[in-house]
Amino acid sequence: MAGIESAFRQTEMERFILKKHVIDRILTGSIAEEMGVEPGDMLLSVNGHEIEDVFDYHYYTNEEYLTVIIRKENGEEWELDIEKEYEDDLGIEFENGLMDDYKSCHNKCIFCFIDQMPRGMRDTLYFKDDDSRLSFLQGNYVTLTNMKEHDLERIIAYKLGPINISVQTTNPELRCRMLNNRFAGEALEKIDQLYEAGIPMNGQIVLCKGVNDGEELERSIRDLMEYMPVMESVSVVPVGLSRFRKGLFPLEPFSKEEAEEILRVIHEFQEHCMKRCGLHFVHASDEWYLLAEQELPGEESYDGYLQLENGVGMLRLLKNEFKEALESRKFCR
Repeated sequence: MAGIESAFRQTEMERFILKKHVIDRILTGSIAEEMGVEPGDMLLSVNGHEIEDVFDYHYYTNEEYLTVIIRKENGEEWELDIEKEYEDDLGIEFENGLMDDYKSCHNKCIFCFIDQMPRGMRDTLYFKDDDSRLSFLQGNYVTLTNMKEHDLERIIAYKLGPINISVQTTNPELRCRMLNNRFAGEALEKIDQLYEAGIPMNGQIVLCKGVNDGEELERSIRDLMEYMPVMESVSVVPVGLSRFRKGLFPLEPFSKEEAEEILRVIHEFQEHCMKRCGLHFVHASDEWYLLAEQELPGEESYDGYLQLENGVGMLRLLKNEFKEALESRKFCR
């Protein structure tokens, strides 16, 4: 029996070491530097927990009292007992920022911009990510089709948020067609689980002419309104089209008149959402106003610029900041 247990522990340790959380850099003046941790060392565990990725690492190292197991380059294992302030960082940076492999996208979306990229550019530009961890760390949008139950459970357990979701449509059948993934409709059920757990969300609808616009857009907005205020915002952005679309799903750009109609719909929903929840909730990206040749909304319409990096309110913020900077120069004179 002892032999079996020993073999099991060895197998677990081998699997554990395969993670190879190799330390790349120690911040000057950090707790890790004080404890003698060095680049090239390997993190094995925190408070007895195997570290799967960056989420586990930050979650478990938030505590005030830590027991950290480090394997030195010479094979020695150090057990470090650390007392610190809650959420104080240890000052460790790893060779792999996620501490795990990046998860690639398995969808074949009809609007995917990476499929429209010209050849001959750097390899990283052609990588399609659909990694929920990048949603929290970098603001990326995820389709939820690549999210396993284990991933969802960790997001809920760690109370991570907000998570940015590429919804596109709340019509399950249409979503399957748009993402070319037969599980894309079922993936929408994860929004319900996130909502029930109170995990803050932001949604995105990439609007494709003749596909998920018109009545489908209105349906999607109405459905997503049911998640307010846990879902804090929904952006509507026009599909990006390049001249490198040979052999891809036929999509056309929106006209000025169509942009005007889309803005009318969004503004009507904004009025309803403000009365219901005190949020504008649904936002048009800046491209719609440029295409429709309409004035940008005021700053108060963007609910604190929740989707700034998604092109929602970026021009308004730029104009306001430019005006403030110009006025300050006049005042200085």
